[in-house]
Amino acid sequence: MNLLRSFQGKLLLFFLLIDVLMVGVLVTTVSRGAHQALETANREHLLELARFASDGIDEQLQLRWNAVQSLASNPFMTNSVIDTLGRSDYLEPLMQRLSLPGKGGEESDLWLLDFMGRVIARNGRSESVGSFAQEPWWPRVRDGQPQALVVSEAGVPHVLFAFPVIYQRHTEGALVARFDLSFVGGGAARQGLEVALMDGERLLDGHLSPQAVGALKSLSSGASARNTTLLEGTYYLVVPVEGFAREHGFGWSLVLSVPAERISGPVEVLRQRIIQGGVGTAVLLILVIIWRTRMLMRPLQQLQRSMRRIIDGGDLSERIQVRTGDELDAIAGTFNLMLERLAHRGAELERSREHLSLQAQITSSSPNAILMVGGEGWVLVCNEAAEKLFGWRRLEMLGASFLERMVPEDSRELVAGLLERAKAGEPVEAELTLLTRQAGAIPVQLALSRILDAAGAVLGHVCIARDIREVKRLRESLVQSEKMAAVGTLVAGLSHELNNPLGIILGFAQAQLMRPSLDNGSRTAFECIETHTQRCARLVRTLLDFSRRSGPVRECIEVGRMLERVYELASGQAERSQVQLKIIESPADLPGLEANVPEMESALLNLVGNALDATPPGGTVSVGAHLSPARNGMELFVTDTGSGMTPDVRQRIFDPFFTTKPVGQGTGLGLSITRSIVESYGGRIDVETAPGAGTTMRLWFPVAPAHPTEVSA
Repeated sequence: MNLLRSFQGKLLLFFLLIDVLMVGVLVTTVSRGAHQALETANREHLLELARFASDGIDEQLQLRWNAVQSLASNPFMTNSVIDTLGRSDYLEPLMQRLSLPGKGGEESDLWLLDFMGRVIARNGRSESVGSFAQEPWWPRVRDGQPQALVVSEAGVPHVLFAFPVIYQRHTEGALVARFDLSFVGGGAARQGLEVALMDGERLLDGHLSPQAVGALKSLSSGASARNTTLLEGTYYLVVPVEGFAREHGFGWSLVLSVPAERISGPVEVLRQRIIQGGVGTAVLLILVIIWRTRMLMRPLQQLQRSMRRIIDGGDLSERIQVRTGDELDAIAGTFNLMLERLAHRGAELERSREHLSLQAQITSSSPNAILMVGGEGWVLVCNEAAEKLFGWRRLEMLGASFLERMVPEDSRELVAGLLERAKAGEPVEAELTLLTRQAGAIPVQLALSRILDAAGAVLGHVCIARDIREVKRLRESLVQSEKMAAVGTLVAGLSHELNNPLGIILGFAQAQLMRPSLDNGSRTAFECIETHTQRCARLVRTLLDFSRRSGPVRECIEVGRMLERVYELASGQAERSQVQLKIIESPADLPGLEANVPEMESALLNLVGNALDATPPGGTVSVGAHLSPARNGMELFVTDTGSGMTPDVRQRIFDPFFTTKPVGQGTGLGLSITRSIVESYGGRIDVETAPGAGTTMRLWFPVAPAHPTEVSA
């Protein structure tokens, strides 16, 4: 531990870290470059082998195609198909000696067919086939079209060529050749590579795992931008087979695979050798550094002992004695000179220290932000309160322009004028906004005064800024409290004034309903008057509760029944507005809601009424409820397809007496009362809206633990 704290240890550790870093960079760079070079070389080699193998496949197919075509046009074959007399004596021996050229061509199968597709003769290497008339390709051959296709024999893919035997422009028969794909491997297999042939997503020849076949599906198209992949430690290359196969509709792709260790193995060996060389170099470098630092540390240790005696003894008259004739000797001389000057100035510094300390303490302990701005507008001094207020560290503020860093662009001209007034000796104080790092523009009380030097010239200004955000918040809160107090007084007065006429209307309606001679139409009308009058009375009581801050009587409400009741009360307005009003079916396990029935109906009717007013004819207003697991409660929502709200309107919708409706059509109290009701039950109200996108009002409540009861009509 002592070694690491010493200069020798730090120097040793420094060079050791440099060596390790260089070795690491060298290993990473060389291994990455080698890996890329080997991968590129292997890929180019695989591409060359794949093209060679593809050319070999094309050559074999073209060679056999030409051979079958030549045999089919041979006069001997034509005569054998036409002339049936005595052909069995010479045709069978001849066919048995026929084969196709190329690798594995002697294992190919040949059949000679008549015009009905029946086998006349074959070379005897395959199972006996009586007729090819049922094969799907036979009608095209009979029409004179040569065919090349891939067929499956006992689950093994084969290539089949069929050429018509034509005499005097008429198809008299056909020559059919079939051979396997044993010629595919070629030179690539001899170099230790796995070779496979795919036809789209089907494996024709070779061995590939189902995972490899699935991964190679996207590569089998032959796109040159992406025809290689690494899967389970094996490097795969896919190249399309061009030439004959492509011309005759064979979507063949050649797959070459090589173990990835053939690429990464040499790179790993190179990496290990580089690491070993780097470790050896590091050890050698450490030994050299230790030897050289010991020689360097001797005069430094002597210098340290002399300086320690001066520090411990406090005697500034003692001098350091180092005689090395190099930079250390010059350092010792400079230090001795410094000691002499310190001795002369020590007394003067002692006298001014207490005065400066007192000034610094006053500045740093001030709760207000204090800045000294120079004549050029740069910040020269700032206290801790300025760091906390503006959010920048001291070093970030020192040397920065006060106007550009801390004054908004639209206020710079005003602040510049205030600085000019303060420069003339006039005391300046104003309320304005300044910029901070985290909070942006904030309101402050700014006081400016000038600073003069000994000659009376202006050196700069002292700026004292006091954060007044809390003062403004309290001021706005007081205004809001006064507004709400006025609203409460007004609501209480209106409620008392409305109770009397509502009682008269209700009594008259109930008296008329007691008449036995009342007809059904009138009875229905008076029942409607009674219902809506009682609703108005409940609304008046709700307004009184709102103004008195009194808790209404609560019960456990069945939410589905309450939504149906709201639907009944608002359906008339929906019909008049030509807006579809619907209830979203609530979940069967929806619990009850602990609330006051008239208050909840009033809150929902306020929201539904606003939604109907905001929705144009032909639109839809939806009402529903569901559980909210994220909030552990229940959520009621009202959604409309209206025009939505702008951000300015959205910010003020809960203010009392604020409304966007024409004069005489709204009081601006509905949403304010609704929010008061929701918050009285421990819930909250959220608004989702955007101009032209409709509005959704969400009311969240904690669920009730008791069983629900029916909502009274």
